[in-house]
Order: sequence, then structure tokens, then C-alpha cells
Amino acid sequence: MKQTVTHFATKEAINSETPKWAKNLFRITFILTTAFAFFMAGTNLFEEAIKFEILLALKSLDLVIYGVSKLFGVTLENPKEED
Repeated sequence: MKQTVTHFATKEAINSETPKWAKNLFRITFILTTAFAFFMAGTNLFEEAIKFEILLALKSLDLVIYGVSKLFGVTLENPKEED
């Protein structure tokens, strides 16, 4: 069995593969914020200025979550030999 090492906010993290859970976190956040952005754009419940600010906040959240997900990295190492 291969051993995995998780890195956070290091050079190794940026250059290695992003873990599945981090990718899924970004994808879920992106889908939810985009769906809510479509709702906000199409509704008449809020004033235009409020809609604009909410849409900016939602897309800013996407960028933050994407950036955080890229700070994590996984390195697969060879199995350790046991005597």
C-alpha cells in the first residue's frame, strides 16, 4: 500500500496533486454560489445595488475557496519496507 503525505501552504503543496476532498469542496461551493447567483440575478426581491454586492461576495467566496483548496497537496510515496 502506498503512503500519502499531505502538505499545506508549502512549495510541495503547490507542486503536488490537490486532494479529492479539496477539489470536491471547491466544486460544491462553486455550484452552490453559481446557482444562488443565477437566482439573485433573476429575482425582483432585492434592489439592484444589493444584488450587485451579493453577487460580488459570492464570486469572491469562490476565489477564496479555490485558493485554499490549492494550498493543500498530496504526495504519494513508495511503501516503507518492513523487516
